[in-house]
Amino acid sequence: MNTQIKEMQSRIWQHIKSGGLYTVLFDDAFREHDMTKCVVYQSLWDGQVFVRPADEFLDGRFRNIAVDEVTDCRTEEERDEL
Repeated sequence: MNTQIKEMQSRIWQHIKSGGLYTVLFDDAFREHDMTKCVVYQSLWDGQVFVRPADEFLDGRFRNIAVDEVTDCRTEEERDEL
């Protein structure tokens, strides 16, 4: 597991732009065509699975959050629809 991800407070991450919540499934995957290290993560809202290069995942697009910070896993747009 990536050292930066291993040392985080939880496996829950929030996408800064959308507010969506995700859990990291694997952080030691590789993209086959160029062997780029990737993070595999899953939406806590709908279960959709995503793959993103580890450098992008850790460049500030996501923030690691404590479990007790999780109050609603819907995106801001979905909350605004109510």
